[in-house]
Amino acid sequence: MCADSATVQLTAKDFGSDQDVRWCPGCGDYAILSQVKKVLSTLGVSRENTVFVSGIGCSSRFPYYMNTYGFHSIHGRAPAVATGVKVANPELDVWVVTGDGDALSIGGNHFLHAIRRNLDINILLFNNRIYGLTKGQYSPTSPFGKRTKSSPVGSVDYPLYPLSVAIGA
Repeated sequence: MCADSATVQLTAKDFGSDQDVRWCPGCGDYAILSQVKKVLSTLGVSRENTVFVSGIGCSSRFPYYMNTYGFHSIHGRAPAVATGVKVANPELDVWVVTGDGDALSIGGNHFLHAIRRNLDINILLFNNRIYGLTKGQYSPTSPFGKRTKSSPVGSVDYPLYPLSVAIGA
């Protein structure tokens, strides 16, 4: 069998880039990155047909850590950019990587409409219930009464529940 026709099974390590991962020690984002690389290797996807699109925030460093194609877009606009990527090339496996602040605050409308349109994209939402990059502002998913730097007497907003938003869309 010639090498061109052989299918090479990629490992989780093959999906990692040469960039140093720069999240805070103990951050849950490390576990998500590790699991996504494992899942992609078990699904048998190719790096050349996989695109990660992110917005702003800690989760949005994700495309740098993957050995695939990727876009680091602007705050809240990753679903809009991912929609454009998918429309331009429907054969691509398109992933949106976003956080609770990025997707459910400034990007809420883009998140909602990407789900509503039922595009063939994957949205990976990192929900730590806080704005981690700015070190402690409350986010749209923070619990009612959460005390933070931006809500010293406690959040007056009730949290959004991402799955409820998705089901409602």
